[in-house]
This record gives sequence, C-alpha cells and structure tokens, in this order.
Amino acid sequence: MRLIIGTREFGAGLTVSNYVGAKQLMREYPVSLLQIIQPTSSRESLIGFLAWCNGKHVLPAQVVLNQVTPEDRRQAMQYLIARGYHTNDRVTFVKMQGARSSIGRAGSF
Repeated sequence: MRLIIGTREFGAGLTVSNYVGAKQLMREYPVSLLQIIQPTSSRESLIGFLAWCNGKHVLPAQVVLNQVTPEDRRQAMQYLIARGYHTNDRVTFVKMQGARSSIGRAGSF
C-alpha cells in the first residue's frame, strides 16, 4: 500500500499531512511505498520518522522524496543509503535485498 505524507491529496493510497499522523498509519497498514511530498510542520522530523520506521521494522522497500528541503533530502539520503537503499536520481530509494551499504559506490549519489 502507498502512503503519501504531504499537504496535497492525490487520491491513491493513504494520505496524511505530517509524520506524527504517518506513524499511526504505519502501525495499522502494511506500507510498501512511502512518498513524501511537502509535509506540514510537526514535532517530528523526516530523519526521526525514518529512524522510527526502521526501529519498528516498517520502513518500506521503496521511499520517494518528492518535495522536501535540501537539508532533509541530504540527511535522508545518507540515512537510507547507510541502510542498503540505492538511488539513481536522489528522489527514489529502493532497498537492495542482501546488499551491503552503497556509501561510496559509483552511482549511489
């Protein structure tokens, strides 16, 4: 199931405006695609949310960072790549099953 965290309604999958609301949905539904599009401010940060998901073993195999701040993108990229995700475009991150971290590998940034 797709979960969109953002200020706009896209009509496909689950939609929530911030990371606090997303935690509740992550507990209730199996999410295979997490898409972040201009989330509203909340007490939670993107990196904190990703760490929470990882700790609860609910971080999906595909994470899409559409419209986030440059600093959030940089931190999220480092976090996801360190956990075995790969990206070709700095937007879509896919978990590479059985692969080690791709930090420093050609094409990972």
